[in-house]
Amino acid sequence: MVDTPGHVDDESDVPTDATTDAAEAVEAQNRRAEAVEAQAGQLKAAWKDTIADMEAIAEEWREEGYEVTDIVSVDAGPIGRDSNDDDGEYGMEFVIPDDDADEFVEAFQAGEYGQYDVYRGEVEADAFIVEELVDHEVERVVLLAGAYPLRDTQMCAYAAREEEEMFTFVRTLDKTRLGTFRHDGYRKFFPRADDLPEDPMEFELV
Repeated sequence: MVDTPGHVDDESDVPTDATTDAAEAVEAQNRRAEAVEAQAGQLKAAWKDTIADMEAIAEEWREEGYEVTDIVSVDAGPIGRDSNDDDGEYGMEFVIPDDDADEFVEAFQAGEYGQYDVYRGEVEADAFIVEELVDHEVERVVLLAGAYPLRDTQMCAYAAREEEEMFTFVRTLDKTRLGTFRHDGYRKFFPRADDLPEDPMEFELV
């Protein structure tokens, strides 16, 4: 048999559309994996920085002679009431380890904590916060660190804006409620809440 110009006997040596598509798919998958890994690293670093910030705030208060209870939550985030329940609960919830429950309850019962602040940062689509609760009369401070997806803020931000106040709930993993704090205002929790539409179903990240 005489080969004609351009003819290849072994068809396996000829690149096919399927081969090209497979290579592109593998390359795209690798890019996605690298992006996920990079994002995970950023989130891990942001959480580490949040805890470091809480520890620095705690140290400042201790230097002023205040007794400080600083707790890293195992889960946190805003909870929103149902749109058909005008009296339902809403607010920021921190789930703390069982080992910290007694210390928190002791601190909670010892003060009123009328002053509060929220130290807040964002990385990608997640928020990282340290909530600071202060009672100057008894010289006590409670600090709570947490992180949560920004998409979870919508219904809570709507309710807080409607009521012009916020709440913080602290519980353990078994859902035992340990304490509730009420706060005047809501902008420290949701700095862009006033820019949101009136209809909560139209909300974007806040």
